[in-house]
Amino acid sequence: MSLNEIQLLIIGMGLGVVLMNLLHMRWDEQSRRSTAASRAARKQATADLFYSGFRLYRLRNRSRV
Repeated sequence: MSLNEIQLLIIGMGLGVVLMNLLHMRWDEQSRRSTAASRAARKQATADLFYSGFRLYRLRNRSRV
């Protein structure tokens, strides 16, 4: 291998490392967003379940009076 080929190989490997780090950072950010979105949806579903149960409880108690 000539000196130019060795330099291009080192530069290519360095660029590959940098690009893979950027790609992993992007994947990690997407994973965090999807985790946050799923947590928010789970909280919303839990609140909906609680309020629907509470509404049924109030309807049952109101009819007994």
